[in-house]
Amino acid sequence: MLVLLQLMIFCIFPVKAQSDAPGGMITVGNIELSGNKKTRDHIIYRELLLSAGDQYSQEEFSKRVNQSRLNLLNTSLFNFVTIDTIPVYGTPAVIMVKISVLERWYIWPFPILQITDRNFNAWVQTRDITRINYGLDTKWYNFTGKMDELDADIQFGKNHHISLAYQNPYIDKHKHFGLGFEVGYRNNREIGYMTKNDKLVFAFVPGGLLTEKYLVLSGTFRHNIFTTHQVLAGIRNFSFADSLMALSPEYSYRDIRNPLFFNIYYKLKIDHRDIQYYPLKGWYADLELDKSGLGFKFEKPVNIGWAKITTRLYSQLSARWYSGIAVIAKMSSSDWQPYFLERGLGYERDYVRGYQYNVIDGKHFALLRSNIKYALVPERVQNIGFIPTPKFGLIHYALYVTAFADAGYVWQPEWIGLNNNILPRTLLVGAGLGLDLVTYYDKVVRLEYAVNKSGKSGIFIHFIAGI
Repeated sequence: MLVLLQLMIFCIFPVKAQSDAPGGMITVGNIELSGNKKTRDHIIYRELLLSAGDQYSQEEFSKRVNQSRLNLLNTSLFNFVTIDTIPVYGTPAVIMVKISVLERWYIWPFPILQITDRNFNAWVQTRDITRINYGLDTKWYNFTGKMDELDADIQFGKNHHISLAYQNPYIDKHKHFGLGFEVGYRNNREIGYMTKNDKLVFAFVPGGLLTEKYLVLSGTFRHNIFTTHQVLAGIRNFSFADSLMALSPEYSYRDIRNPLFFNIYYKLKIDHRDIQYYPLKGWYADLELDKSGLGFKFEKPVNIGWAKITTRLYSQLSARWYSGIAVIAKMSSSDWQPYFLERGLGYERDYVRGYQYNVIDGKHFALLRSNIKYALVPERVQNIGFIPTPKFGLIHYALYVTAFADAGYVWQPEWIGLNNNILPRTLLVGAGLGLDLVTYYDKVVRLEYAVNKSGKSGIFIHFIAGI
C-alpha cells in the first residue's frame, strides 16, 4: 500500500524537467582551499567536478558546484564544506572558487562494548550483560592525510578478536587504484549454532567453539566520482570444536573440523546519492559476487558462490516530504551449504522490519523496503558554546518522522525444516512508524514501532538509515 501511495504521488506531482535555456558561459578561475590542515590538497581536488580553465553554462556550473560539495561531504573527512563563487574583478565571466572545509576529528580509540547477538534489538530480549564483548578498537581515519584508514582491534569477553587493517584509496598518480589488507584471529566462545523456531540458539564453551585465522588483500578501482570496483581476495582457516559439531552436525561439512579455503569477493558500486549515510535524493545500485573455494585440492569440499544485487531510489516529493524504496535480491549456488557459510534474512541490513528478533535461513531471498518521511526538524546548525573546538562544538542535526512498509521472501534450505522454522517459504510483511535523528559524524538513531503480518509488534532501535 505504501509503494502504491508513492506511485500515486509521483503521478499527481510529476518531476518537472528543468530547461536548458542558454546563458552566458562561465570560466572557472583559481580554486582556493582553506581549512584542510591534515587532508592533502589533491584529495580534495579529486572530488571536484570542475577545474581551473573549464567553461560551463551558468546552470551547469551551479550543478557542478553543488555536486562537488556533496562529494566532499561524502568522503567523511569533513563536518562542513562551504564553496563560495566570486566573480573576478573586471572579468565577470571568470569565477574564482573558494572552498572552505572543517575537518573532523580523525583518531577514535573506541572502547568496545559489543553484544554477541545479531543486533541490539535481539539482545534487548534477554538483557544478559554477560553476553558482551569488551576491548579497544582504534580507528585512525585520514591516517596520512590521503583519506587512508588504519584500524587496530583487540577484543575480549565472550568472544576474542585481534585484527589489523589498512586501506589506502589511491596509490597511483591519477587516483584511480587503491590497496589494503586485513589480518586477524578470532576465538568465539559463544556462537549461534543453529536456527530453531526462527531464532538463533546460542551455546557457550569457555575453551572456545570456533576459531578463525584470516588474511585478506583488497584492491579498488574508482575511474570516476560515482563508480567504484572493489576486489577482496583472502584465505580463511576455521577450526570447529567437537562439542559444536555434536550440537549441530549441519554447522560445517561432515567429518571436517578445520576447513581451509580461498575466498574472492567482487563489488561494483554506483552511487548517486546526495548524502550517503542518510540520503534524501538520488539513487544507488551495487552488484556483489562471492566465491568460497577456488578449486584447489586442499579446499575440498568448499565450493560455494553467491550473487547479490541492491538498488535504492530516493526522491524529494515536496519541500519537507521524501520517499525511498529499495530492492535487494540474493541467489546462491545449488551445492549444499553449511550453516556457518549460509546467510538469509535477519543479518546486518537484510531484514524485514517487524522481524528483527528472527533469523530466516535460506540460500536465496528477495527483499523490498519502502518509506515516506517528513522533515519534522529540517537540518539545522548549532554551536555548542562550552565546547571550545569546532570539530565537536559546531554540530548539525535533523529529525524525520517516517512511515514504512517492507516485504520479503526466503527460499528454504534443505535442512531447515528439522527445527520447526516456519518463516522460510512464507511471505514476510512488516510496517510501522519511526523517528530518525540525524547528526554529525555520520550518526543516525532510528526509533521505530513495527508490526508484522502475524500481529507481533515491538519498538526497535537502529543506528543506520532505514533505506
